[in-house]
Amino acid sequence: MPVGNSMFSAELRQRRETAGYSQRGLADALAALAWDDLRLRVGVDGNLVSRWERGTATPRAPYPDLLCRLFHATPEQLGLRVGLPSQAGPGDGQPAIPFEPRMVIVDRMRRAGSSNVSDNTLDQLERMTVDTVDEYERLGPAALVPRLVEQRGWVEALFDGRQNLRQRARLYRVAARLSGLLGSLAVDRGDLSTARAYCDEAYQLADLVDDDELRAWVRGTQALIEFYAGRYDHCLALAVDGLRYSHGGAQEPRLLAQGQARAAGKLGDARTVAIAVDRARELAHPHPTGTVSPCLALEGYCPARVDGNAATAFLAVGDLDSARRFAFAALARFDAAGMTGPRSLTRIDIALTFLAEDAPEQAVRLVGEALEISATRPIATVAVRAGQFLDAGRRFLPTASMRDLAELAADWQNNARPALPGG
Repeated sequence: MPVGNSMFSAELRQRRETAGYSQRGLADALAALAWDDLRLRVGVDGNLVSRWERGTATPRAPYPDLLCRLFHATPEQLGLRVGLPSQAGPGDGQPAIPFEPRMVIVDRMRRAGSSNVSDNTLDQLERMTVDTVDEYERLGPAALVPRLVEQRGWVEALFDGRQNLRQRARLYRVAARLSGLLGSLAVDRGDLSTARAYCDEAYQLADLVDDDELRAWVRGTQALIEFYAGRYDHCLALAVDGLRYSHGGAQEPRLLAQGQARAAGKLGDARTVAIAVDRARELAHPHPTGTVSPCLALEGYCPARVDGNAATAFLAVGDLDSARRFAFAALARFDAAGMTGPRSLTRIDIALTFLAEDAPEQAVRLVGEALEISATRPIATVAVRAGQFLDAGRRFLPTASMRDLAELAADWQNNARPALPGG
């Protein structure tokens, strides 16, 4: 704009007087706006404003933008730039249309694209949760809980920053996985109240990103919590709700075998047990020889996992032959893979079939092996199942072997903090 632009000079004077500013007051307002909106310190004063109004000086950056912001006007309306005639503005008897200055829009675009977390960081966070699932049974609660609590807190702090919608959705999924894992670890420690809280949080996060697979994964853990709380109707309802989200995908075998079949077994529904187990075995994901899918598998249950849970379900409805068949099939693979928890739990299921057939010595030997296998990593689920075995074998308590086992199991109750119904 050449010096002496009378249109701008007249427009500025009119707008300043209409707004009630003195020339010095306008300068102060521009300086405050520059700091508040742009974090810039500018040297405008009343003398410079006077020169603009006399046409002896031209506003240079950032003053054109600041004037537009202050008066809610476009450069054309202020006479700073030649453009299309304004259809509404001061001087034509109509109020100005309050479009935003272009720099406001550009700055908003910049902020919308800014983020405090990179895609590479999100890749690593997602990898971290997968690694934790893989390490879950090998390391156990004592090693994993402090690590996961720290990671969950770090992810939560990232929410206070800015991310684009795609990145924020990924961050929510990571947070949901971490909370779900902490919920499972709380089950292992027998702290069912804390487990419920973590899983409620995980499910809420899954809902926020409308992720059906994640909802199904969390429902599987929630069903597990209620199974060990002895609330089998709740366990069944949660498993069935999870199946609504699984769509025949990776989480369906777990929900069918660990949730629906086992809960139905405890409720005496042999038909549902059989149907759920058959469907879970159809959907089971093959796994390399000598390996077993993690208990919290993100990619789906392998046949050994399905068979191990099927044994528990058939045992509950009194089908000892099926329970033993599935248990021995699973145990061979659990032993080959060195899976501590499954090796112990499956031995206890087999022991219960022997106990039901009045063969207490074989049964006691298997439970003793189960407790020994898990001695370095005691978990509440093993302690609870051992307690169930002792309850079922009360009539054999006069025998020395059963009394010795009861003493050993009592030590487990103290070390593993077993889950209690309703806990």
